[in-house]
Amino acid sequence: MHENDFYDDLAGALERSWRLLEEAIGDPTSPVRTPVLISISTDGLAQGRTVVLRGFNRQQRQLTIYTDARSAKVAQLRAQPACTLVAYQPNPMMQLRLSTNAIVNHNNEITHEAWAVMPGPNRCNYLTDPDPGSISGQPTDGRPVINAESVPTNNENKIAYSHFSVIVFTINELEWLYLPRRGHRRAQFIWDEANSLQSDWLIP
Repeated sequence: MHENDFYDDLAGALERSWRLLEEAIGDPTSPVRTPVLISISTDGLAQGRTVVLRGFNRQQRQLTIYTDARSAKVAQLRAQPACTLVAYQPNPMMQLRLSTNAIVNHNNEITHEAWAVMPGPNRCNYLTDPDPGSISGQPTDGRPVINAESVPTNNENKIAYSHFSVIVFTINELEWLYLPRRGHRRAQFIWDEANSLQSDWLIP
């Protein structure tokens, strides 16, 4: 899209935002593909970490990531599904701040379909022992010794799958920020429970 298609146009700004997310899914080098996920811990503190986007459905306004079911973020999102994803692209300078509700999928049709097409080495990522975040007396990634061609054994595959989860984030609010030198632009898009959209310009 040319800048004139979204610079002073709310519908164009939303379209540009959707395209950023769509393009990121297919481009491993896109910075938007690795947003920061901010959730709330059990003691009420904000917790942020980088995640990798695995899917995006524009019609349903849903983003997908994969993670270990034993990770702290899974427990946090189960307790408090409301969370925020923040993505930034430096060239051109655009930020997306996405207010979402998260659903953690574990051992269901969604995880089964994702697991079925996952390469063997990626499956090995869910074989860490002990759990992710555990204190270790030595530097290690916690996995069995693997290489780029490793495939888990049948028993390892069952264990790895039992640790695998798919988190689906439904976007309720999208805030777009664009920072060109000629003048900044900021817009807000909010969907209600009936999926009606309210669009507004904001002061950057």
